Amino acid sequence: MAVTVAARPGDVWPWLVQMGVDRAGLYSYTAVENGLLRLGVTNAGRIHPEWQDLKVGDIIAFTPVGYPGGRRGPRVVELEQNRHLVLDSSPGAPPGTVTGTWQFVLHDAGPSGTRLLLRTRYGAGRPAGLRVTDFLLRPGYLVMDRAMLRGIKRRAEAEMHGPPTSAPR
Repeated sequence: MAVTVAARPGDVWPWLVQMGVDRAGLYSYTAVENGLLRLGVTNAGRIHPEWQDLKVGDIIAFTPVGYPGGRRGPRVVELEQNRHLVLDSSPGAPPGTVTGTWQFVLHDAGPSGTRLLLRTRYGAGRPAGLRVTDFLLRPGYLVMDRAMLRGIKRRAEAEMHGPPTSAPR
């Protein structure tokens, strides 16, 4: 999945590293995140300097502290500023075993800006119950992922060109 953002990679990157339900949000549909899932998300409309220090080992939270099952989300396994962010989405896997990844890749698209790619991959070692859940929820994941990419695009372009005209609800 990809989107072209009319902003340089360095203007898109800060939006990625501040993601998380307990930070800048996931830039998706808050009606789903808060109404259906009760996550208490507030999507940021600006870059927060205090959330720009993401590093390997950190979690990008999909659920807040106090949520049934606790604060959970993919763990950062690799990042290169303005280039890529790779997250391990292998809940319940033995330490050192990666059964799924969520990758954000920023390609310089020259005068067009940045091509932001999102790759989601799952490996054969993923627990059977999680594979079934992934299969059943995949259509919802696609809708939310698309909204997230569009939310990042809108915010990065607004930083460059003025405020956004509308936001996902």
